[in-house]
Amino acid sequence: MQAGESPEDRCVHNSFGRWELGDDGAAVLSARLPEGGEGTVSWCGPQQLLAPQAVLESYAGAIELHDAVREGGLRPPQAGALHAVLGYWYSTLPEPGLVVMPTGTGKTETMLAVLVACRPERLLVLVPSIALRDQIAAKFESLGILQQQEVVSRDALRPCVGRVTRRFTEAAEAKAFAAACNVVVTTPHVLHHCTPEARQALLSEFSHLIVDEAHHAPASTWTSVIREFEGRKVLLFTATPFREDGRKIPGRTIFRYPLRQAQKEGYFTTVDYRAVLSLENNDRRVAELAIQRLRDDLSASLDHLLMARVNTVKRAREVCELYRQAAPDLNPVALYDGLAAAARSQALAGMRSRECRIVVCVNMLGEGFDMPELKVAAVHDVRKSLSPMIQFIGRFTRGASAASSRIGTASVFVARDPASALSPLRDLLKEDADWNVLLHDITEQNTARSEEVSEFDASFANGPDGIAVSVLEPKMSAVLHRAPTGAWDPHAAIGRYGEERVLGQSVATGADGRMAWLVVEHRTLVDWGAPQFLEQTLYELIVMYFDDQRRLLYIYGSHKRGDYTELAKAVLGDDSRPVKGIDTFRVFAGLERVVATNIGLLDSHDHFNRFSLLVGSDVFEALDAAARKNRSQTHIIASGLDDGTKVTVCAALSGRFWSPRTASSLLAWRQWCDQQGAKILDSGVDLEHVMAGFIIPVEQTERPPFVLLGLEWPWQWRAGLGEGPPFAYNGQSHPVTDIGFRVDDFSPEGPIRFSLVSPSWEIPYSAGFTDQGLVYSPLGEDALVSYQRTALPAADWINRNKPYLYFAGDRILTPDDRLHAPRTDLPPFDLSLLAPLDWNGVNIQAESMDAERKPHTVQHYMYRYLSGRQHFDVLIDDDGSNEVADLVGITADDRDISITLVHCKYSSEPFPGHRVADLYEVCGQAARGAKWREYGIEALLRTLYNRAVKWAARNPGKSPYLIGSIDELYRIRERAPQLRPHINTVIAQPGLSAAECSSEQQHLLAGAHSYVKAVTKGTFTVCCSA
Repeated sequence: MQAGESPEDRCVHNSFGRWELGDDGAAVLSARLPEGGEGTVSWCGPQQLLAPQAVLESYAGAIELHDAVREGGLRPPQAGALHAVLGYWYSTLPEPGLVVMPTGTGKTETMLAVLVACRPERLLVLVPSIALRDQIAAKFESLGILQQQEVVSRDALRPCVGRVTRRFTEAAEAKAFAAACNVVVTTPHVLHHCTPEARQALLSEFSHLIVDEAHHAPASTWTSVIREFEGRKVLLFTATPFREDGRKIPGRTIFRYPLRQAQKEGYFTTVDYRAVLSLENNDRRVAELAIQRLRDDLSASLDHLLMARVNTVKRAREVCELYRQAAPDLNPVALYDGLAAAARSQALAGMRSRECRIVVCVNMLGEGFDMPELKVAAVHDVRKSLSPMIQFIGRFTRGASAASSRIGTASVFVARDPASALSPLRDLLKEDADWNVLLHDITEQNTARSEEVSEFDASFANGPDGIAVSVLEPKMSAVLHRAPTGAWDPHAAIGRYGEERVLGQSVATGADGRMAWLVVEHRTLVDWGAPQFLEQTLYELIVMYFDDQRRLLYIYGSHKRGDYTELAKAVLGDDSRPVKGIDTFRVFAGLERVVATNIGLLDSHDHFNRFSLLVGSDVFEALDAAARKNRSQTHIIASGLDDGTKVTVCAALSGRFWSPRTASSLLAWRQWCDQQGAKILDSGVDLEHVMAGFIIPVEQTERPPFVLLGLEWPWQWRAGLGEGPPFAYNGQSHPVTDIGFRVDDFSPEGPIRFSLVSPSWEIPYSAGFTDQGLVYSPLGEDALVSYQRTALPAADWINRNKPYLYFAGDRILTPDDRLHAPRTDLPPFDLSLLAPLDWNGVNIQAESMDAERKPHTVQHYMYRYLSGRQHFDVLIDDDGSNEVADLVGITADDRDISITLVHCKYSSEPFPGHRVADLYEVCGQAARGAKWREYGIEALLRTLYNRAVKWAARNPGKSPYLIGSIDELYRIRERAPQLRPHINTVIAQPGLSAAECSSEQQHLLAGAHSYVKAVTKGTFTVCCSA
């Protein structure tokens, strides 16, 4: 042990902790300081551990709550949280209590104060990591600074603290370990790996649970521990009570200290933020700026350290080497999981001794890590979610613990990641973002949304014991009943089912009186032939929502076959009426390209075959009025596009309507009910028209007799969600996202022939139907695909990841070999959509302007024509394999973002005419381009950004931006989520003569227009010759 040198620092410390000296001879931790000497002391006190009960007894009156907030005492957020916890626990409410305190306001010290003030019989503390486990445990062992600041009496004994570092396999060992402690600190991971018996024995020993970094709580390993404490006191702490996945943190918020106030009080320091965007080497630029800022801080006598953040171990090694080259004197080190313990300890020791000033981390030194000197952040790889990003920022904004500390302003340098421009981080990562304003704004906005749900859940009273509203997740499903008046009595549900069957003999009702829920117990005899005295019990959740303005009652029951007519009569009155029959099918109104996948039919005449379930191509029989004859649909399950977003909707004649989704909360379920109810009540919906628009997928066993217009990779490869596996051929390798298709044979019969087209090679392919479905094969030497550490022929990979095929007449063959086609005749093509242009001076047989911007080409003419007639913020040359379009124009204002996709095609002859072959490929391109509305504007802008970077790399010194720049595209991406998207399609084919447009050409254009219009809701223009 080492002794403190000054009278004010009367303590001893070693590698296990730090302790103040006692002033009497009591059996507490004490030491005698020798006169002179080397400052080394020996322990001469009692050797036995103190009994946990003796520790608790020493806490009686050890903290004066009325005097807690004072200079040198508890901070206002700590005292506020402590009082809130005491008040909440006295209320005996069953839900866990949630305390929200920004990073740096002293969550850990608050936990220690709770321990002393509440004197829990035995406390379990749950933390997310080993590092935080050891840090929190050390705080509990010393009671932090509470005794030093005289918040807690010096007579209070240090608690007996245990760390669970490995799994327990024996119940007796686990029980004995817990019994010897006042506080046990562990991670959910360790508890998860204990044997069930040992885990149960361990958890049963604790009277209270504290969960630190509680935004992890919805995870299954955490939730399983929290549920074990049902009926006991549970407290959750977090700085960010929201999650990007929408999952709720269990419990109700009992205290929240605003980040705005934490900044004002100096607990959360200001941030000097700079966004970095470079087309050449972003990593190097971020490192140069961060190192220079660190050197400037050190020159100003500030004791600062730099942390660089990356996503992977491989990146850590690469970036760390970059820092070693740029600043060898600052001794950069890398820290990541898997690093040897000795190397990790050496790195941390180097940081504390300042031998090392730069550390490159992969998810290390994260939540709860306390080193205020970390003041320069270099974010090379941006976190994708808001909550972890704010947690990360908190490492650098901690205020100094002493006025004399040499700590200044935090600096953050962030590589502008295109993937984050449309994420919840977009406001934080703007070029001119003011983090000192945004951090508290974003945190409070997200917290407010979480609290809205929390407060909504907390508004329910009289629920059954042991069931918190926050854990209820009903399916998106309901039946609808009309009420005779604007009043209802939800408690009458007890009379409908009987008190003995309603759990807790209570109905939980919301504060506004419009929602209620209850749990009903159903006992039935087992149905597997056992003795009839055996019963099985099913608990059914029932949720009711009464819209008193429309006089509608929505009922959800977890028992899918439940009949709720009698329940509706009980709560509404005998004059209530169920909404059922064909009106329920109005939920499909407003959807585009609806694909029915499952339909039930009921035959009113055939008593021997009354019900049939139809799927696949048989669905036609259920939707065709002539084929139905005396049969009616009992239910329909279909998917479609709701304003460009793919959804699945289901409805039944019985009146039930539903979706496969699960509601994240009762509030979300109520909002969904309002949306569906508005459709069902809309008498203006023409159901026959809705049904006629359904598309029926028909399984194909032979080639469809239509012209193939184009092919497209499945969504995950097309939309830029990673580059996908590389295709290698003739020594040149390209990712699948850089490989497109070209149709080589436009015949409606025979094998399907096309080519794979990359920036450096082409491979001809053929596809034909066999007993294995549509099978693809090369017509010569094949490429090799590197996939899952093996190389396999490209044909094998393509047959596992089949493309979409676009045929004439608005028909699509999907990867599962099903043909999606409209059931109604295409409307005639509107000739007013033809826009004859003056192509004088253009070689109409030359399409691409290339990087040299050849002036006499179709593309260059369209660039000049469009830019001269409308404003574009950005106009990109995207010509190339797997292009979005030849030209892409983007315009954004305060409300809308308009994207113009221009698909150009050269003429097969030097003069215009009525050649249908001139339209095949460009119509296929238009259909493929329309899919971006379904993929989403985020995917489109991300893909354009990535392709523009590759275009610039292939053409050094030139830019794909005809108008605007990479910065302007990035700024549009940041704003895009708040804007309404519009996609407009332009086909440019100077080989088409408007005056000579044939019926065959018109039919081909009608199919393309029908599909593009349905998917994009945008304009469709054909630029042609007179």
